[in-house]
Amino acid sequence: MRKYAFFIAFFALIVCTSCTDYPHPMVEEITDGLTPYTIMIYMNGSDLESDFGLATSDLAEMLDSGLRSHNANVIILTGGTQQWLNSAIPANECVIWQLEDGWINELDSMGLVDMGNPTTLRNFIMYSIEHFPAEKYGLIMWDHGGGSIVGFGHDEKFNNSSLTLLEMIQAFDEAGLAAQKLEFLGFDACLMATVEMAILAADYAHVFIASEDLEPGDGWDYKFLGVLNDTPQMNGFALGKVIVDTFIDFYGPNSDEILTLSVVDLAKVAPVMDTMGKLMSGADIDTNIGFFELAKRRGLTKTFGEGSPRDNYSDMVDIGDMAVLLYELYPTESEAVLQALENCVVYNRHNSDIDLWGLSTFYIYGGKSLGDSSLETYAALAMNSGYTNFLNQFFCGLTSRADAAPVTNREFALWQQQEANTFRLIGLQQLEESHLWPKINGHSVALYPITTTENTRLYAMPAQINHREVDIVIAQPSGKILGSRNINERVYQKGYDLILPGDTITIYYLECTNDTQKWVRGDEFVAGENFTLTWEPAPHDCTVGYRITDACGCVSYHHTR
Repeated sequence: MRKYAFFIAFFALIVCTSCTDYPHPMVEEITDGLTPYTIMIYMNGSDLESDFGLATSDLAEMLDSGLRSHNANVIILTGGTQQWLNSAIPANECVIWQLEDGWINELDSMGLVDMGNPTTLRNFIMYSIEHFPAEKYGLIMWDHGGGSIVGFGHDEKFNNSSLTLLEMIQAFDEAGLAAQKLEFLGFDACLMATVEMAILAADYAHVFIASEDLEPGDGWDYKFLGVLNDTPQMNGFALGKVIVDTFIDFYGPNSDEILTLSVVDLAKVAPVMDTMGKLMSGADIDTNIGFFELAKRRGLTKTFGEGSPRDNYSDMVDIGDMAVLLYELYPTESEAVLQALENCVVYNRHNSDIDLWGLSTFYIYGGKSLGDSSLETYAALAMNSGYTNFLNQFFCGLTSRADAAPVTNREFALWQQQEANTFRLIGLQQLEESHLWPKINGHSVALYPITTTENTRLYAMPAQINHREVDIVIAQPSGKILGSRNINERVYQKGYDLILPGDTITIYYLECTNDTQKWVRGDEFVAGENFTLTWEPAPHDCTVGYRITDACGCVSYHHTR
């Protein structure tokens, strides 16, 4: 077993933390009996580590937490990335480590194995429980996440292999967690606070900790581990509250980041899905009037993980907001959903501009083009039949009734004529009451709304960066360019990639010719030190028209008012 004293110095250099307050070896009184906790961290480094060193940064936070190992065993499996941005962790094998009093010790190697394979997860859990028995066990899944349809993780070594919800449950079952339940299951990943994940996990854990929306790249603040020095016997609900509070407080009240994190009592989660099934089974979906009313309200429901029209497949919605929007139509059934949420979500913090209820669900809308495969995946989860049947009927309505759908939203759009009957959409969001339109480094851009927090409205700008398909994410009213998010139908990125001086930016525009629409590459420039958003008058050769959205989420464009 190797002990990495230099590891701490490396972290101190890279992320400005220090573990010198906790000299090794520690002289501690050894108590009889089991350690209060064994916390397992399944750290699939992916591009989060190879590009940005975010796993290394979180390991530094763990080292700097001051946790004494007699209060909790922290066992970490590292893998899934092309390279580790530190000198201690190898990239050509998956290694099991122990956090021990400010040091990280290598315990064992699993070889080069796929972290998107349930066998790898099962073996890690079994190893940790066998070698580090404890009164309570916790498991944290660290990487990207994609909600109920996509699942968790992307292993760079194995073609971005991931774990579906059913594969994770398979691993939990084979590892014996039905008999030895986890005190808590946590996801330091995007979009995993779903009712579907919670219901499947209820046989294997008591407490569930996860985010409804996208997470910042830095994820959780692992200095929360230090609280176990004072109260090592705390249960999963109390520890979950600490995790939520340290996460939210890490970013601060004025953050431009999207922040959500929930603590859920898994013993009380099943009624959420049961009441959802009753609500949707009774919904009027057969008549045009009833269907379009449902579709209109679905379009208004708080949706997580959205991007530009090229990046809008997540379809994870806040269950409480869904029920609130349906309350006028179905008050008794909606109230039952809200009551079930209140009973099982024991703690929930966020910075959304509307109230979030702590659990999400899959509700197809923006990802219609992937509907067949998404609904096949959903059916395999064997959730409530009433809700599953509703999703299938609603999807059929979205695809078969679109031609008759009423208009639900009309936005001003700035058009520039390219040739006869061909117009390019170069602006979508006007600065309020000023008739000014957005530009980046002097180039007109269309900004597509993503979400709104208490402080910020976030927009996506379709682009390429160094020939890589992305959305550039911009915060208003600050005008701050937060970074870019990769475009992929089945990957939901945790955090943003930095845009660096020298990067080549190519702006995408939507071009319309009669009844056809296509994305075209337009202006190209090199990012400099000052990569900024400005608001300027429209070019003289432009006209103002509309972008129109109907109840089925279909969009049409009109280059004249």
